[in-house]
Amino acid sequence: MINGIVYRVRTGVPWRDVPERYGSWKTLYKRFTRWQEDGTWARIEAMLQADADTAGDL
Repeated sequence: MINGIVYRVRTGVPWRDVPERYGSWKTLYKRFTRWQEDGTWARIEAMLQADADTAGDL
């Protein structure tokens, strides 16, 4: 699931063009938008930035 969403974001392809190996494009889209609306992506980004800052990688 996450790999499919990352693939789509990284490549910029339309949701319908995400390879089937990642699952249904509709499921990927729904999960992505739900996580965007509830702030999950923002929390993931904040945690990754905090980890990188702690490790001195920023």
